[in-house]
Amino acid sequence: MTGLDIKGHESVTVGQDLNAEVSVFEVNIRFIGGLLAAYYLSGQEVFKVKAVQLAEKLIPAFNTPTGIPWAMVNLKSGVGRNWGWASAGSSILAEFGTLHMEFVHLTYLTGNPVYYQKVMHIRKLLAKMDRPNGLYPNYLNPRTGRWGQRKYMMKTFLVLV
Repeated sequence: MTGLDIKGHESVTVGQDLNAEVSVFEVNIRFIGGLLAAYYLSGQEVFKVKAVQLAEKLIPAFNTPTGIPWAMVNLKSGVGRNWGWASAGSSILAEFGTLHMEFVHLTYLTGNPVYYQKVMHIRKLLAKMDRPNGLYPNYLNPRTGRWGQRKYMMKTFLVLV
């Protein structure tokens, strides 16, 4: 990507007016992570700007009583919700647990502490919580802060037993 010239793409929008529900996890790892990688590989500011614009669209997903983000957020309205199959409306640990790298890095690049604060709140909350059998369950209810269905990764369980 070094030397790639993308002049004229600065006007491309990243969902500002798109009335669509997206996965916070997928947008973070694929789009924001990809844009940050493109920024570092090319040095072109447009990639950083687009990553920040897209991250701003994910911030409303954190507007829950606990600060644990919803799995999905509507890019236009900011309304969030969780997958219907995920333990009574719970958020999935593997999904919200992967936001850390990109969000901390966005704070590093922009100086805006909100990204860092959102993911560090998750870490602090998890550090205080009970871990049944020494393991974090897969699901956490963003409304109550309680673990959802006590389902663990089978491989981890078998290794520890």
